[in-house]
Amino acid sequence: MMNNEIIYKNINDLLSGRNWTLADTKSKYDIYLPPQDLNFENSYKLFLYNKPDFSDYESEIIKILEILSQIYKEDPDELASIVIEDRQILSLHISDDDKLDERPSIPFFDNLIHKAKELLQENANFTVMQQAHLFDRCEESERYLNYCNFFKNDKGSLITKIQLPNKEEIKESNLFNKPITGNSINNRLMQITKFINDKIITADNYEPDDAFLLKNQDNISVNVSGKLRELYLGVDLADMEITLNSTEKKQTTFVKNLTKDSVENLNKFSKVIRERMKEILDDQFVGKVVKLESKDIESDKNKVYVLAEIKKIKKNVLVYLDSDDYQTAIEAHKNNKSVLVNGTIEKEKTQYKVTELKSFKKLSE
Repeated sequence: MMNNEIIYKNINDLLSGRNWTLADTKSKYDIYLPPQDLNFENSYKLFLYNKPDFSDYESEIIKILEILSQIYKEDPDELASIVIEDRQILSLHISDDDKLDERPSIPFFDNLIHKAKELLQENANFTVMQQAHLFDRCEESERYLNYCNFFKNDKGSLITKIQLPNKEEIKESNLFNKPITGNSINNRLMQITKFINDKIITADNYEPDDAFLLKNQDNISVNVSGKLRELYLGVDLADMEITLNSTEKKQTTFVKNLTKDSVENLNKFSKVIRERMKEILDDQFVGKVVKLESKDIESDKNKVYVLAEIKKIKKNVLVYLDSDDYQTAIEAHKNNKSVLVNGTIEKEKTQYKVTELKSFKKLSE
């Protein structure tokens, strides 16, 4: 059961975050005046029960939340989750006109939840690890995901809501580092998503320069941008509004009129980042064929693994070859000859891969 003192703080923070003004404090009530943008009469006052040590406190706060839910046209259970359970709520609202009258199918919803989970975990991983590209997930990202509660859509609804951790420590404090809490991870998600929606997806002929990347490096994550791309593709490029609701000011970002070309900006973005991190490079290398794999020797997807020295470290490099080059690889492997490979090399978790092959030759010596 949540401590009533925390509930009292949360309801005050919620009102302050929505620009209500504390006008007076009486023996049993705090008196709040509404923000001007609600256009209420000057005489309107909200009386907030201020006796958290009384047994009826939670029930009285629920009454206040009912009033606020009517004012803001929000779900009272969602407000109760924020104030009484001390959580935050992420909403994914598909607002595409072509889909408003549709009822999301079970596969559609399951795919949306799957993509959302991956996005949330990658964002937690990035927030904890603070690296622009990661090949592994830390245990804290799994802990964060285990705190999340995914609600099923109401029948006919195109709004998916996810209950997120708030003040829980996802990464515990120690002698050298402060803790990382759920709300800091949630805020980072909104910052990155807004950055991508406003600065990347909407850009024409997108090609980021170094100054842009350095200026925005706190929001740069290959993993998070990749999962956001998958989320947008997973809902068929529908218009989407993403909102974080908490005791703080509500945060919202949205995308409209998505196309495959605009979402493709995220691929360009990730590629440029990895090039700047020296994870993608144009190079040539000499090595020995150590493994051959082919399901159809006449195809252009024959797999060859070459053991080579990349940046002074021995690594396996995966190369896809057509039938002619594959025959060259077979001969080199049979005769224990070295090969010279020229192309674009991309770093993976435990190896490298040639993503664009320019030439593959057997050396005579």
